[in-house]
Amino acid sequence: MTTHDTTFGADVRSDDGRTFVAATERLSPGDLAVIESDHEALLAQVRSRSGSPAMAAGVVLGHLKDGRLVRPQGRDLLEQATIRPANREEAEQLQAATRATMEVGTWQLGGAEATLRLRPAGFARHTFVCGQSGSGKTYALGVVLEQLILQTRLRLFVIDPNADFIHLGTTRDDAPVDAGARLRAAGDLDVQRADADGSDALRVRFGHLSLAAQASVMQLNPVTDRGEFNEWLHVDVDDPSIDLGDLMARMANGSASERAFAQRVENLGIGGWQVWPINTPGAVPMHERSARTTVLDVSGFGRHEEQLVVALDLLDRLWAEREQRQPALVVIDESHNICPSDPSTPLQRAVTDRLIQIAAEGRKYGLWLLLSTQRPSKVHPQVVSQCDNLMLMRMNSPSDVADLSRLFGFAPEAMLDASPNFYQGEALFAGAFVPVPSFGRMGARLTIEGGIDVPVPLP
Repeated sequence: MTTHDTTFGADVRSDDGRTFVAATERLSPGDLAVIESDHEALLAQVRSRSGSPAMAAGVVLGHLKDGRLVRPQGRDLLEQATIRPANREEAEQLQAATRATMEVGTWQLGGAEATLRLRPAGFARHTFVCGQSGSGKTYALGVVLEQLILQTRLRLFVIDPNADFIHLGTTRDDAPVDAGARLRAAGDLDVQRADADGSDALRVRFGHLSLAAQASVMQLNPVTDRGEFNEWLHVDVDDPSIDLGDLMARMANGSASERAFAQRVENLGIGGWQVWPINTPGAVPMHERSARTTVLDVSGFGRHEEQLVVALDLLDRLWAEREQRQPALVVIDESHNICPSDPSTPLQRAVTDRLIQIAAEGRKYGLWLLLSTQRPSKVHPQVVSQCDNLMLMRMNSPSDVADLSRLFGFAPEAMLDASPNFYQGEALFAGAFVPVPSFGRMGARLTIEGGIDVPVPLP
């Protein structure tokens, strides 16, 4: 990238000391710049550019004084101000002032490059990650998760549909020598897998599910199936540790209503779902386990409903414990499969409704979401609209970019419009978790990436 060392663009104007316009063709949206007069220097960012000759417009970020950044004073700029690209040191002053410490890659400033750092405190907001297939989204998400483990004390719960994060605790051969020790010191990791045996198996006890969750599994509607639902209300299941097989065996020899429920379960095939610990000796159900970072590899389940059961049990449990206010981040990769824009089954609706509730109310309890998907339009809008962080990778669809512009007003439109031209691994970061909207290139992973695409065989 070319570095500009000279000052240019003498026509710089500000009417309020907070925004500016400058006549220059050498600054583009996203670039950091320094506006200098005879006695002060202001750090600023270009947010748009238009016209011929080109006029760049943007915001003033603060005064550069004695090696640090100070909040803008809100007064007019002096005449005869000039503008130039910011350098690495000036960018780092902005990061220091905003407590951005999570190193995730390279920040493309325009006139220079710097280390791209995110704000750990900014993850106290819901985050939306999107990018089309092949953009490097999953790899980038792994970089962010590694840094969240190292730079925060958050509890992390990762719903992993493609076994992409099952090696989150295994360092790469080319990683720094102390990477493994740092990750281990940051907290324990529990990887639960659908296709595992024994204690590593990902399983959910039917009796631990809430009544509403049980009803959604059995496709019981409290209104249209009010008779059966009312019967279910009176079934005595007072032991939450009971397995579905034990429950059905008891009900098959019970009253007429209990036999009817056993038949419903049999007809729907629910009893044969792998997600229950019935036929997995030594399995420890999900709710009985505790780790700082939990990866739930749901890729091995034969039915999508089983993935939804795992998600619903986790979300219901976290919501039930919300008054404890133990900060937790729930990461859902391929979130359109868990929280679709138009849920069509009772289980999908139950999971989506809970996510809508967490998106709207969870922040005050320390429950935050990180959703990742290829298409923003495929995720429920009531969840996406609550996200205050955006990480956007390559997105070729004009309609998707338009949706993002409408939903994420804090991301400059001119920067969103650049996403179709991103190379693999490049992204736009905007929102509370970054000092300013920033173009970046992701850095190297510390841990092994799972679920790598199968390459084309070559001769």
